Amino acid sequence: MNTLEKAKKLKELYLNGDEVVRLMQFIGYEFDKRGFTSIRAERTPSVRVRKDGLIKDFGSGWSGDIFDLLQEYHSMSFKEAVEYIQKALNVKF
Repeated sequence: MNTLEKAKKLKELYLNGDEVVRLMQFIGYEFDKRGFTSIRAERTPSVRVRKDGLIKDFGSGWSGDIFDLLQEYHSMSFKEAVEYIQKALNVKF
């Protein structure tokens, strides 16, 4: 199974909104009581995770999934991001 197929399988089976929030907390993001967090330096948290797992930054307009977040804000390659999520979820394909 190639990396893209693994990512699709992870999204399909595991990466709903609640799980993406848990993963982001594991990485170190803190969510306020309204469910918002920050992915960049800002005074008021403006990032929300949708029920389908999509991450949206209302302050900058950025949106993407957990793989995009790891690539853009944590300098991982796509392959590294997929492997990181697999390990965090303890999933093997």
